[in-house]
Amino acid sequence: MKKPSSIQFNKPQMLQQITVSLVASLILFRAAQEFYPVRIELTKWISHWLPVNLSLVMVGLVLFCLMVFLGVLIIIWAPNKTRHLELWLVRTRNRLKWLNWVIAIGFALVPALLSLHTSLGNIITGSYTRLLILLIYGALVAACITKDQSHLITSLNMVFSILFVASLYICAFQLATVVNYPFSLSWSEGNRLYDYSVHLGSDRYIYSDKLTVPAGSLGRQLLWGILFIIPNTPIWLHRFWNVILATIPFLILGYLLACRSSFIRLAKWSFTLWVFLFLMQGPIYTPLILSAILVVGFVQTGKMLPSLLATAIASFYASFSRWTWLLAPPTWSILILLDDFTLNEEENFKGIISRLLPISAVAVVGVAGGLLADPRLFSVQKLAKSTTFSQPLLWYRLLPNATYQEGILLGLFIATAPLIALLVWLILSHRWNLNWLQRLAYFCAPLGFLVIGLVASVKIGGGNNLHNLDMFLLTLVLLSGLAIRKPPSLISDNWPFWSQALIVILILIPAWSSIRSGYPLQFPSQYEVNKAMSIIETRVTEARSKGEVLFIDERQLLTFGYIKNIPLVPEYEKKYLMDQAMANNSNYFEGFYQDLKDHRFSLIISDPIFIHEKGKDYTFGEENNAWVKWVARPLLCYYQPLRTLPAVKIQLLIPQTDQSNCP
Repeated sequence: MKKPSSIQFNKPQMLQQITVSLVASLILFRAAQEFYPVRIELTKWISHWLPVNLSLVMVGLVLFCLMVFLGVLIIIWAPNKTRHLELWLVRTRNRLKWLNWVIAIGFALVPALLSLHTSLGNIITGSYTRLLILLIYGALVAACITKDQSHLITSLNMVFSILFVASLYICAFQLATVVNYPFSLSWSEGNRLYDYSVHLGSDRYIYSDKLTVPAGSLGRQLLWGILFIIPNTPIWLHRFWNVILATIPFLILGYLLACRSSFIRLAKWSFTLWVFLFLMQGPIYTPLILSAILVVGFVQTGKMLPSLLATAIASFYASFSRWTWLLAPPTWSILILLDDFTLNEEENFKGIISRLLPISAVAVVGVAGGLLADPRLFSVQKLAKSTTFSQPLLWYRLLPNATYQEGILLGLFIATAPLIALLVWLILSHRWNLNWLQRLAYFCAPLGFLVIGLVASVKIGGGNNLHNLDMFLLTLVLLSGLAIRKPPSLISDNWPFWSQALIVILILIPAWSSIRSGYPLQFPSQYEVNKAMSIIETRVTEARSKGEVLFIDERQLLTFGYIKNIPLVPEYEKKYLMDQAMANNSNYFEGFYQDLKDHRFSLIISDPIFIHEKGKDYTFGEENNAWVKWVARPLLCYYQPLRTLPAVKIQLLIPQTDQSNCP
């Protein structure tokens, strides 16, 4: 059996050459456009490291771009002109042996190191410039790892190298957050660390009753909070655990799907990295990935007991983490089991139904497991009280908007259209042979998850990325894994040129998406951090004797002992306040307003409070307005800022003396 290894562009030769030339010209032209506004900053950056004149640096950059362009044209139109050079490079590479991989890894790390750990990341921000960087370093890595004796680079090695460079970039981006910085790295990062500690690290707090999180994903909290079993773990370790959870499970899922194929090893790893990058376009929460791993790893035709157990456990954990994921694992199990389901022309409908009973049993057990995970699912009244059904839907976020530049529909189209088009073509061209039942299931499952995801994406609080389309994205990945189980019909050597180009687009889009953003994280100086911590500690200690101290935000300061000997006030956490504000839950805020009016808290720690309303022309404008209406204005009516620490984005508030204008 011939194994699929690489994409060969054989014919029509002229069309291929013209197309590749035009694409290369477009990328270089757009990169040059992006380069022009930052040319001065870039030349200054280079001259800082190299003792050369600024004009020489500028001339050198222009010459480099021209050489790259001419080199690409020569390789496309006159490859024989460079044949002697190519053979010399091949011989040189072969003499290096194992050092090739060391050099390759070094090349692969360069984009991440420059963009995420030097000021160059704040200069080179253009998406086409970063695409050019990805392609250049991908080619360098491919030249190092290719083992062909007559070619410097093969197509499969190029594919793997591009995916490898992009994957390392994502991992480096994640690892950059592993710091001992005591304050939040993002809007809710610190308070999420507090959430994760509640169940397994409650002994870190001074609080007499049992701690709970009023709303949130219990499955997620336990997964991220498992390290709190170990006493006195530092904040950087939990951030490192977050990096592991945000990367490793995605790679495991991709590899499990790749192992179902008969691809050669490098092709399997290429598919693994592609799955990793494709899902990062969401991104997708890890609990759903772990549920998918259980299904892909253990659900198999002819193995009823493992299939039942894996589907039940996966459904339970998915629903335990988020009840809207209830149907995902049973659906995936059905798709996997149907992949081996054959239809005989002589068989009647009753016979088909009887053979579908085991698959139906797996689905029923899966749904039952999901229902058992969340008692609310047995009560329509309890489920109706969830903010899921009371928060408004912002349908305009389907289209380009301030919160998400591309809009949900266009962003989703860019991320998934090449894959959908390829899968549809494989089916219609009979390269992926499916019977009518398989076609029906493989169409309805992603369609259903697409509708659910679109509705969830326009709910207030969302719509800034594709993460609410997680079940849809994972289903597409699963279908891709099922498609590559049929290797004889998937050899791409004899495919039409447009379908081969579609594969190139399918590879480049998630890789490009991963590398087009990212810059060095900016932290206050250690002096500013220490000063802010000293001010907070002093004010908290003074306020403790006068009343309770409420941490609306930055609760991780209590979690990791940066602020000691302060009793915890679990109510009125920032994320939960925002959730209730977006749901316009006036009943909930009655207690909050009464506590503010009574000056229950001698000191409140929050991020800086503003009362400026914004429209939909601003990022998360409606969310801002809900916060201003339900939280910020009442808070500033009864409390006043004592000290604002802009370097660490914290504000300290004390009771307001003049409440004459308060309700």
